[in-house]
Amino acid sequence: MKKIILLAALFLGRVSVPAQELSFEHLSHDFGLISEADGKVSHDFKFTNTGDAPLLVKDVIAGCGCTSAKWSDKAYAPGQSGVVRISYQPEGRKAESFSIVSEVFSNAGKPVALTVEGRVELAKHSYVNFFDPAQGERSNAPAPVPADDYERVLQRVREQVFASIDTETLDRNAASLMKMMTPEGTWPEIDYACRFRTNWDPLRHLNNVKRMCTAFANPESSFYGHPVLFRAIDASIRAWNKHSPTSFNWWYNQIAAPKVMADILALLEGAPQKPAKGVTQGLMDMMAASNPRDWTGANKQDIAIHHLVRGCVLKNDSIVSTNAREIFEPVRITDFEGIREDLSYQQHRRQLYIGGYGTVFIDNISKIAPMLAGTRFAMPEEKLELFSRFVRETYLNVFRGRHMDFSVCGRSVSRPKMLDGGANEALFDRMRTLDPAHAEEYTRVAERFSTGNATAGRSPRNTMFHTSDYMLHNQPRYDFSVRAVSKNTCRSESGNGENLLGLYLSEGATCIRVTGDEYTDIFPVWEWDRIPGTTLPAGEKNNPHEWGVDGCSDFVKGASDGRNGAMAYAMDDYGVKARKAWFMFDRQVVCLGAGITGDSLATTLNQCHLTSDVYLVSDSTTMRLSPESRFKGPFKGYVWHGKVAYYLPEEAEIDLRNATQTGNWARINFNQSTETVAEPVFNLAVTHGGKADNGSYAYIVIPGIASPMALGHLDPSEIAIVANTPECQIVVNRRLGIAGAVFYSPGSVTWEGHTFSSDTPDVKLFNI
Repeated sequence: MKKIILLAALFLGRVSVPAQELSFEHLSHDFGLISEADGKVSHDFKFTNTGDAPLLVKDVIAGCGCTSAKWSDKAYAPGQSGVVRISYQPEGRKAESFSIVSEVFSNAGKPVALTVEGRVELAKHSYVNFFDPAQGERSNAPAPVPADDYERVLQRVREQVFASIDTETLDRNAASLMKMMTPEGTWPEIDYACRFRTNWDPLRHLNNVKRMCTAFANPESSFYGHPVLFRAIDASIRAWNKHSPTSFNWWYNQIAAPKVMADILALLEGAPQKPAKGVTQGLMDMMAASNPRDWTGANKQDIAIHHLVRGCVLKNDSIVSTNAREIFEPVRITDFEGIREDLSYQQHRRQLYIGGYGTVFIDNISKIAPMLAGTRFAMPEEKLELFSRFVRETYLNVFRGRHMDFSVCGRSVSRPKMLDGGANEALFDRMRTLDPAHAEEYTRVAERFSTGNATAGRSPRNTMFHTSDYMLHNQPRYDFSVRAVSKNTCRSESGNGENLLGLYLSEGATCIRVTGDEYTDIFPVWEWDRIPGTTLPAGEKNNPHEWGVDGCSDFVKGASDGRNGAMAYAMDDYGVKARKAWFMFDRQVVCLGAGITGDSLATTLNQCHLTSDVYLVSDSTTMRLSPESRFKGPFKGYVWHGKVAYYLPEEAEIDLRNATQTGNWARINFNQSTETVAEPVFNLAVTHGGKADNGSYAYIVIPGIASPMALGHLDPSEIAIVANTPECQIVVNRRLGIAGAVFYSPGSVTWEGHTFSSDTPDVKLFNI
């Protein structure tokens, strides 16, 4: 009966549901310089229940075993305050600096991250140099020659590991690790009791073991077969078995740790001396605990890879054959997670993930397929053909130069350096070996990565990824993309404390790139209610969608002829209604909005790194915007910045800034630093007033304009905006003889003797 009364009251709007609100005075504390010899330090984080219902602190998960937390389990009435005490124990950690996040869980909902940081004056310890690298000599034993397919695979695993580090660095690392290891086989700076979901400390132990094994097994290393290094490796593996660390995050237990273990086992199989089977059995047991059949996409592959290596060590044909099939199984067209029919890539249900999980997928296949080539476990030819198409036609095209489109990275956009792909030499080398038929194409693309020349080998291309609500427009002069979300796709996620402010990343976000690095690492200082391309209410919002959550739009469509494209998004969410459309041609992109309703809305044209002066050019004047300044008011004409012109054909209220914005990585990712980041930012938006009612906008993005002086050579009459209403949006490119038309309902429009019509809600391209 109580449930019925409550539901009725909620339906009638006569009851306000009480809510707790956990509000901390501050979220971080810097201890400054502390001494290891002085022991534990603590700080009290004060909070207040600013809600109107009792508040309970349920749990505090400390960042690692070097931190601990204390709190009361009492109920805090509205207005009452309390503290969460976070303590750090520096003894034996060997970390000269630390920044550790703890998560506070309460009945108020989303966890709150508290950060303690500082620097440590380290004490001296008697165990240093117990494993003395100066004692003993390297082995003269010959490197093993593979005798069967199992050994050939393991040899190739070793070769990939050897290629990842030069021998000078390898030897230096091995010597350092030996010197700092305790007699037990541990490193004091590692917290073996840590169980945190991210930045899981014990994984560093396995990576240290792998580094030592790499030197021990590499015939080019001065520590090849070194007896003291062997004792250190043996002790470190025994120490791992003794502590048997586990994480709260399944990914570390079933993927990250076993993946490193696989490399360790492969390396030891090629070394002059091997630990006793009982020593490595602990690694084998942990690797055997997961099942790739329980997973899809990149996760399936990651698990199957370490099983395959384990099977090769055991020379078990069933294990190797089964997991080779599992590794290559995701190389297929699927209607769920993985490669879709339009060659987009999805993970976490129907979420766009060409970067992030897509990158892992490509990395896995490009590494494993060459390892198995020429063996009975090799990748089938038809799968190689599909994989080649996905890499060449999709993955490499989301890069401009060496920088990735922020729209395709999911929650990993909140990690530093995520958009910078580097030279990516290893990937191109592997792909040329695996797919020699397209070696020249990989070489041309590799030039864009290695030289930063974004136009090298770039051909005009427009692709509508209809299963992922994403359009990608590649041109020699620029790249442009739109990401939207419908009932058939998923919104951007915030799992594991990442992408905390990325609620609107899938709401018609546009990525405009000429050099490629316009957005790389800008995200700590971004105003997340001003994501390029979006029409949003003022104010940043926390992203409550931890994992894949469906969108709500009934209309996200696009049309492409392979070189030009049109895409539309009928937005109806977050108190905003808008009919948004983009028309993409070789020289420009026309962006339209109609039927806009909502409070305090703005449509952001761009928010990117400030890389040049900013100019406003109208019919009568040219004005340079002073640094660290702002222009607000009506404007018609061109705004120019960073080789991109933004043309407003009709007068609109704009808000333009070229000022320094500040923030930190921790505000968008629990696991990152609270250190302040300051970046000069170009920030341009059209504002729609306090309350928009059937509002609209129109602007044209013209990339590749070298200077504001070049604007005089542009011909605005090349583009005709035929219609921009809630019923239809139509744009004609006179020079190309192409029209793009969006019909939100059946209709027909005649313009200069040409009729554009559709019997159904649709997006179409017309030749005129």
